[in-house]
Amino acid sequence: MSQWRDAEVCVSKIRTIRPYSALAWHATGKLFEAKGQPKEALGSYFRALDLDHKHVPSLISTATVLGEVGDRPLPLVRCFLTDALQLDRTNHVAWFNLGLLYKEEGGRSATEAVECFQAAALLEETAPVEPFR
Repeated sequence: MSQWRDAEVCVSKIRTIRPYSALAWHATGKLFEAKGQPKEALGSYFRALDLDHKHVPSLISTATVLGEVGDRPLPLVRCFLTDALQLDRTNHVAWFNLGLLYKEEGGRSATEAVECFQAAALLEETAPVEPFR
């Protein structure tokens, strides 16, 4: 319980310091996601995207939560992931999640899933521990 409280304090501080930061709202969404509150997480990710529609981590997180909630159409999830990849072609997390989406679709999408997983694996091997940006 104290770890949740510590995380909540940290997220609250970053939102106080930088209330118009997509990164701060993304962190808030990650906290909600970790606590098993996907609707609240989505709200935070959407807020991050309102502030910066090119925030790749929020695009990916929005897609993954929408995919998990299951009441959203797969084309919407795909749209968020492809938008993320248009902004950052080397993002292995986006490639991996796109692979999961194609795998879920099955059929002819299986080939695309394999290609996405291969790209994700190759990019993950060469990804820096911390982003350069």
